[in-house]
Amino acid sequence: MVVVAHSFLYDVSDPLKPRLVCRGTDTSMHVLDGNAIAYTTVLASHVIIIRRDLTTGAESRIAQLRVAPQPYYWVFATWTWDGSLEVYSTSNSTSASMSWQVQVHLWSDGADHVLYTIPAGVGGIESRWAQRPILEFGPDHSYVAISDSAFSLYSNSVRIFLVADRRQKFVSAAASSGGTWIAGDRFAWATMASSSTVLGKLMQWTPTGGATVLRSEFWYSPTSSSDGRWLAGTLLSASSAAPRVFVAPVGDGRTFRTGLASSPRFVTPTVLWYAVEALTTAGYDQTTPSRVIHALDVTSQTDKVVTFRAGEAPKTSEGYTVCCRD
Repeated sequence: MVVVAHSFLYDVSDPLKPRLVCRGTDTSMHVLDGNAIAYTTVLASHVIIIRRDLTTGAESRIAQLRVAPQPYYWVFATWTWDGSLEVYSTSNSTSASMSWQVQVHLWSDGADHVLYTIPAGVGGIESRWAQRPILEFGPDHSYVAISDSAFSLYSNSVRIFLVADRRQKFVSAAASSGGTWIAGDRFAWATMASSSTVLGKLMQWTPTGGATVLRSEFWYSPTSSSDGRWLAGTLLSASSAAPRVFVAPVGDGRTFRTGLASSPRFVTPTVLWYAVEALTTAGYDQTTPSRVIHALDVTSQTDKVVTFRAGEAPKTSEGYTVCCRD
């Protein structure tokens, strides 16, 4: 099974003909195993994690999250399925200049810890290909990667913390467009273009090797397969006029490049879904998702249209397709 956009749970035994298991509303879901999910709900103004057995429908309360009410813009938080770890922010009051301080918290070992504080306020750039927030625990929960842009539109740093002692192990001042853990202690993220001639790259960090260039293409919103053997992302140009999905092995091997497309997401270790793009004259962007979703199989080297049952495509109530990255 796989969760798309935090809200759509699919059985992907056949990735070309998925079956919608359930659709969440005002919630965020995690797949626990082949037969259960964890999801959030609100009880008495507290965010609660509930475990649901998909066969029996039985539910049990796992944990209560620590996320506090956020008075400005949004609450951006991430959590582990058991509620033992959570990253979230709190803010103080605005000043006359409409600025404030954001404290980024880590809940761990049954206590709240402030990791760092950054300035925030009105301003910054938001667009389809602008900075993409990073807020990712590693697969074994040893590290957490955070981008300041998750909490402040004009802050750029990417930071990595060791969860055990909450020490910052790495910080980069460059703006990013998303990242993914390849393994428990190996993180990859995409940097943004600084000019029309200096494009972004795909970087990686390890505890022993530090930060190095992993690939030189201009990536946006990289993602990885569950086994850590494949990376995928939207490949951009200087003008972002012709986005394409690019798939590369973590080691040596064949790479894949699609036509106009974006937003890849691995639904199995070897199959990813992505959104086909179409040319448009509406708005600033030159392409837009066409609502057609493809499945690319890196093993069989096939690329086919995904067929959803009637009413089961990952669409919002307004009719927008929200595949395939969250």
